[in-house]
Amino acid sequence: MAAVGALTLSIVAPAGSAGASPLREQDDTVTVAGVEIACRLTFPAGTPQGAVLLLPGSLFSDVDGNYPTMNLKPHLYADLAAQLGERGYAVLRMAKIGPGTGSRTLDPQAAARHAQFATRADVAAAGLALLRKSAPAHPLIVAGHSEGALVASMLASGADAQAIDGVVMLSGPATRIFRLMRDQLVAMSPSGTGADMTTYDQTIAAIRAGEPLPAAAGANPQTAMLAAMPAFSVDYLRSTDRVDPVAELARVRQPVLIIQGGEDASVPPAHADSLYQGRGKLPTELARFPGLTHFYKVAPPGISPMQSMALDTVSEPAVAERIASWARRFSM
Repeated sequence: MAAVGALTLSIVAPAGSAGASPLREQDDTVTVAGVEIACRLTFPAGTPQGAVLLLPGSLFSDVDGNYPTMNLKPHLYADLAAQLGERGYAVLRMAKIGPGTGSRTLDPQAAARHAQFATRADVAAAGLALLRKSAPAHPLIVAGHSEGALVASMLASGADAQAIDGVVMLSGPATRIFRLMRDQLVAMSPSGTGADMTTYDQTIAAIRAGEPLPAAAGANPQTAMLAAMPAFSVDYLRSTDRVDPVAELARVRQPVLIIQGGEDASVPPAHADSLYQGRGKLPTELARFPGLTHFYKVAPPGISPMQSMALDTVSEPAVAERIASWARRFSM
């Protein structure tokens, strides 16, 4: 059961769009499995020519796509909402459940359901219902960023499939979560050295089997974070790892647009290729942005992956333009 409730209204100017018509924003919430989740709706100046549900990725992000517990402020979701709003689309963006994001646990017992990744699709469905009620516009597009792309696939192939006209994969991974994490660790190892992944592999095997972690996990930098996680978080990762992103996207029958930044150190460009190939003959387009990061920023030369995450410049509006131009085809 999901519930919604409007909170506030505000008028904002589109990001990086001096002189553009102001947008209207409305704060709202959905309640799913004992947790109240913050949402923010962006409305264009005129009648919406379409609507976009924007689903967040991993980690604890607020509605703007900032990460308060990490003091990172890429504000990608706020940028996309403003840029799409300027192009005539209503947008609903959602916070993740977690500290500092605006979420609130109302029923701890019911909230235990959120340890299962499938509940993210329930949260997305509640957001979809709120968007359809608040902005009943066509076409209706679901766009998921990073891990949220996997949620978008699940939503679009589920009970709400008939309501969804298209799916946008924003830097979505093609491998299961523990494989993605492994590849990230290997990529961060010093150049020219072979990373010893023995402890990581043993730790992941134990998590997948539901067994105690090896004694070495807590002292190894590759696995210390996993070893320190509460059981709730480990359960969530385990359930996430059971989902194959390529197989999930192959179940989506709506047209799909895959967006990929060429300087993405979190989800490298090869993932987009795998997702595209996995679609076979289903209607799919792949849009590459060679100079952009995971949050669609232009990164200075030589910047490290962590430094690129900390960039707080306006996200490149060409991404929103590509989404808007693709979505316009469904309104003809």
